[in-house]
Amino acid sequence: MSNLEERSPGEAAAYREGWRAGLVLGAVAVAVAAFINLLSMEKSILAIVLALIAIRGAGPGRTRFRGRLALAIAAVHLAVAATVFILLHDKLERLFSLLQSLG
Repeated sequence: MSNLEERSPGEAAAYREGWRAGLVLGAVAVAVAAFINLLSMEKSILAIVLALIAIRGAGPGRTRFRGRLALAIAAVHLAVAATVFILLHDKLERLFSLLQSLG
């Protein structure tokens, strides 16, 4: 956000709102992409961080809604991944031991 002090207050506010909208769209995209690979929990964490940055200071509207959507998708992904790890712990342990024997 360079040179915002040189712009009018309306232009600066529009710039910040566009910046937040871009962040929140990135957060939604990353949260949805995390479901492609269940083990990619770091993508959900990144989506949560991006959504929280975008929501902070955003007024009511699309940006806040999309930020909450990204938070919800990422939280569901983390919950599903944790549940899978808990339920399939023994099978994952066996898979890792078999992979170790191959390499």
